[in-house]
Amino acid sequence: MPIATLLESYDFAGKRILPFCSHGGGRFGQSITAIAKLAPNAKIGEGLSVHYSGGSSLSKDVAKWLEKNGVKTK
Repeated sequence: MPIATLLESYDFAGKRILPFCSHGGGRFGQSITAIAKLAPNAKIGEGLSVHYSGGSSLSKDVAKWLEKNGVKTK
């Protein structure tokens, strides 16, 4: 609900949203669909879904995800 309130409170037109979540097996569920409905004029990038803490490869996975989405990290 806090994310829904954020998305409803601001104009994300022309902005890019990169969804990410940690989970216990449910992955994104309906989250990306809900984000797209709440911010219809935003561009939704490829999401990152990690199981709980993400494991030992988390840093590499995040860096790869950011690169895929065109985010410079250095």
